[in-house]
Amino acid sequence: MNIQYMKITDKREAILQATMQLITEHGFHATPMSMVAKQAGVAAGTIYHYFSSKEELINKLYAELKQKMGAALLQNDAGSSNIRERFFRFYRNLYTHFIQHPDEFGFLEQYANSPYISQASKEENQQFYKPVVDFLLQGMEMGVLRGMEQELITALVYGHVVSVAKLQLSGQLEITDTRLQQAIQSCWDSVKIN
Repeated sequence: MNIQYMKITDKREAILQATMQLITEHGFHATPMSMVAKQAGVAAGTIYHYFSSKEELINKLYAELKQKMGAALLQNDAGSSNIRERFFRFYRNLYTHFIQHPDEFGFLEQYANSPYISQASKEENQQFYKPVVDFLLQGMEMGVLRGMEQELITALVYGHVVSVAKLQLSGQLEITDTRLQQAIQSCWDSVKIN
């Protein structure tokens, strides 16, 4: 691999990582680009070589984290027709990703409905979840999952996973394997047809 390319990639990655960490810790307005540059170990002007503005930097970071989360969600999915097994796998994958990457989770939660994330970015990032949305729609068509708008079932399931992850990350409740299984079963019971 080209050494110069590696350096460019490393600087860009360092900028993204520093941005995520600092914004999660201090918020958007309390994180000037000079602070990001210092944390990333680059000159302030270097940031503008990769990103035209703070807003673009945040949108790119948001997109990369959403893509990474989408890949984690689909990990080990063979696309079997067993809706229940896939539901449990998707839930566990997403929960595990949140727990293993708490800074990413915090950033995504903080900026999911933020005016700093452009509508175009939000729409573009939906592609990473299309297989899961298709899965939920398939489950409804097969009569396994309750019929409802895709946005509603997605919000119910995603919100459930987020709440359980927050319990663990906040230290409010240790989510053991048994408790995680109970949480997944509870979520499943709320969306499946009896």
